[in-house]
Amino acid sequence: MNIEWNKVTWYSKLIALALFVALPFVGFYYGVQYGKLIAPLGQAPTMVATSSGTAYYDDPSEWQLDANNTAGGFSIAYPIDFDYSDNFSLSPSTDWRVNSDNIPGIQYFTLTVPNTFEPQTNFSDATLTVGASADTTAISQCMTPDEGGETAEATSSVTINGTQFTIFNSNSAGAGNYYQTTSYRALHAGKCYAIEYTIHSGQIANYPSSYNLQPFDETKIDSLMQNIVGTFKFL
Repeated sequence: MNIEWNKVTWYSKLIALALFVALPFVGFYYGVQYGKLIAPLGQAPTMVATSSGTAYYDDPSEWQLDANNTAGGFSIAYPIDFDYSDNFSLSPSTDWRVNSDNIPGIQYFTLTVPNTFEPQTNFSDATLTVGASADTTAISQCMTPDEGGETAEATSSVTINGTQFTIFNSNSAGAGNYYQTTSYRALHAGKCYAIEYTIHSGQIANYPSSYNLQPFDETKIDSLMQNIVGTFKFL
């Protein structure tokens, strides 16, 4: 039988109709299979600083280690998605610790936990700093409770990676804001070192009720900051 390819017949129309109907489904099927094939090659999801409860924030071994602070002589680890700075000036300043009483020192490291870590709460932020001073007054008063704030007292001591620190707690409030500061202090290599974190929150009564804010989890934030302090180590 001779087939006339340029002639329209009933079976050529049937074949054309079948291809017209089938091709979109075939294309969709192979598109899905291709998507499955390349999916593992995509970028991993970016971590964000939220209170998702992931084990990452409870496992310091998974955190970023800052061990390049040779001038400060220490290393410290922290969750990689928190803002930090170890770009310090060797020029003395009074911000090396919270209540320095205008005594000069060096602030070597700063870390900030944003309010997105506890969304829909009155949590504002938390800041951790590492500073030290070789000033003779700073050294002589290193283990003296601060005079400022509503309370300022030594509460306990703890050994962190071989170094004993004395812990001081202080609270202050103003303009609808509340600040809780925990200060770990130790004398080392002729300096007074202070590892401090301040948890900043707002008074819920000052926010519009439409915000529907809840009290933040103080225990969780405090535990996180303690875990960061616990990674501190003199080099």
